[in-house]
Amino acid sequence: MKDKILIYGAAGYMGRLFTQHTVLHKLPIILGGRSTFKTDMEYRIFSLDHPVNVCDNLHDILVVVNLAGPFANTNKTLVEACISTKTHYIDISGEVTEMKAVFEFHERAVKAGIMLMPGAGFGVVPTDIVANLAKNKMPTANQLKIAYSTEGSVSRGTLKTVLKDINKEGVVLKDGKFAKKMPAATVFSFKVLGKNKVVVYNPWRADLFTAQLSTGIQNIETYSNFPGIIVKMMQGKMLWIRDFILKRLIKALPDGPSMKQLQKGKTFCFAEIKNENGEKTSVTLIGPEAYLFTALTLIEISKRILQNDLKIGFQTPNIYGFDLIKNIENVKLL
Repeated sequence: MKDKILIYGAAGYMGRLFTQHTVLHKLPIILGGRSTFKTDMEYRIFSLDHPVNVCDNLHDILVVVNLAGPFANTNKTLVEACISTKTHYIDISGEVTEMKAVFEFHERAVKAGIMLMPGAGFGVVPTDIVANLAKNKMPTANQLKIAYSTEGSVSRGTLKTVLKDINKEGVVLKDGKFAKKMPAATVFSFKVLGKNKVVVYNPWRADLFTAQLSTGIQNIETYSNFPGIIVKMMQGKMLWIRDFILKRLIKALPDGPSMKQLQKGKTFCFAEIKNENGEKTSVTLIGPEAYLFTALTLIEISKRILQNDLKIGFQTPNIYGFDLIKNIENVKLL
C-alpha cells in the first residue's frame, strides 16, 4: 500500500528541519539519501545513479519530497522514477530552469495519475498565492511584478547555489516569451507597515514560469532583496569575494539558521499588477522565517496529498489558494 512520505535529502539542513515538523504532525515518513543516518527512524540509502534501484525504493511511497539540491542534478531522475511507480513528487526548487525541467514531464504525469509540484517551499508558495490574489482583484491585468524580502540567515546550500552563478544572465517574461535580462539590472521597492523594502531584479526566479501558468499574465518581473555586496557581485563586481567565500569561507559557516534565528526571522511577499490603462493594485503578505515557512508549506501540501486532495500533472501551489497557508503561524495578509 502506498501511504508513506519519502524525504529524499533528509540529512541536509532543510531535510532535518522538515523531518522535525513531520514528527510533530505525526506524518508517516521514511528518510532517504545517499549516506547512512544515525537515527531510530526508518530510512533508505540509495543514490540516483541507478534508476531501477530508485524505483525499487518507491514501491510503498505515496509522495517523494525532494530536498536534495542542486535540483538540476536530482529532479529529473526522481521524477522519472515517480512516473514509473505512480508516486507523487514535490520539491523546494526555486529557479525558472528547474520549473521548466519538471514541466516537461507534465503529460506523462497526467497519464500516470500523479501530481508534480516543484517549488513547494517558500521560493514559490507565498509568491504564487499573492500573485493570484492580486490578479483576482484586477482580472484585466496584463503586467505583474513579484517581489520578496527576507529577514534572517541562509543555509550553506542556499549560499552555494546563489553565489555559483551570481552574475549569470537570466530572463524576464515579455508578451509570453522569455527575453534575456541580467541580475540586478533594475531596482524596485515596496512598503510594508510603513517600511520601504528595496529589491533588485532576480532573473532566475521560478515565478517567471509558475506565475504565468497560474495567473495567465504574460508580462512578469521578479525581484528579491540581497545584501549590498551580493548586489555588487550580481553586477559582475567584486567577484573575488565570491570565489573566496566558495573556496575557503563557506565550510566554516553554520549549516543553516539556528532555532533562535528561525523564530526571529520574517518574510515579506508582494505582488503588484497593472492593466492596459495603467491602473494598479497589489497584495502584501507577511510570513515566518523562510526556512521555517518552507517546512510548514511542505507539511500542508504533504497532508493534502495524503488525503488525496490534489490535481494530477504539473501544478503550482496556487491550486490550494490562500487556504494552504492561512493557518500557518505569523502569516498575515495586508
